[in-house]
Amino acid sequence: MSTRETIDGGNDARATSGADALAQAESDVERARERVTSSVLALRDEVVRRTDWRSWVRRRPFPFFGAAIAIGFWLGYRRYGR
Repeated sequence: MSTRETIDGGNDARATSGADALAQAESDVERARERVTSSVLALRDEVVRRTDWRSWVRRRPFPFFGAAIAIGFWLGYRRYGR
């Protein structure tokens, strides 16, 4: 009787099913890893897109231009208005 037979009682079918279960678990982990990677990349792209100030200015140039003028006047008044 070999050591493997002593450990698992000579049941090779159980060892095979254990190997199959391990292979299935590894496959599941790999698929989950791919989904997480894909989700993280999509999230990063969305954050970059939403925080791009240039696209905000392109979509609404007049409010940003007005705000820049107002801030410029306010800073000028603070510095030289006293």
